Amino acid sequence: MMVKKITAGVVGGLFLTSLIAASAFADTTSEISGNGAGSINSIYIKNKSNCDVSQKNKTTVLTEVVSKANSGGNNANGNTGGDVTIDTGNASSEVLVSVEGGSNEATDPCCCGSNDSSHEALISGNGRHSINSVTLKNKKSSEIKQKNKTEVLTAILSKAKTGKNRANYNTDGSVEVKTGDADSLVDVSVSSSSNTLNP
Repeated sequence: MMVKKITAGVVGGLFLTSLIAASAFADTTSEISGNGAGSINSIYIKNKSNCDVSQKNKTTVLTEVVSKANSGGNNANGNTGGDVTIDTGNASSEVLVSVEGGSNEATDPCCCGSNDSSHEALISGNGRHSINSVTLKNKKSSEIKQKNKTEVLTAILSKAKTGKNRANYNTDGSVEVKTGDADSLVDVSVSSSSNTLNP
């Protein structure tokens, strides 16, 4: 019995690129004080956070398998005065090919409250009829890209033979030829790639 088992994993690689700009808003303090009567005073604060995560995974598997099992091709020729028996065993060829796709796992660095910030505003000591304002804007964005690609090319030749046995030109005896079973099994399994995004 001949058994060939091939397990192919990730061929290629995992490429992870993370570009994180200001993943957490900074704590800020603003103050409007000591301005004259009738003055107009304003503070505008804008915080922006952007997280980009990109993952790509490519699995390429090329498989070529040749498997042969042969218990035949036996000769018992030209015997005289006796019985002739050819009894071959079984011939079995088994080829197993298993390909597992790649996997990506990413964590969003801007998720789950990591961008919270605190702001303290102080307005005091300004003149009569002055107009004072503090404006705060927080903006955050997150973009996650994950891509998987699996390519599998398999070429398999599997043969099992028990035949081509010869018992010729025998004299004064019985001739018996028995052949065993010939089995050929080919199994190819491909598991898909996977992406996992953690918060």
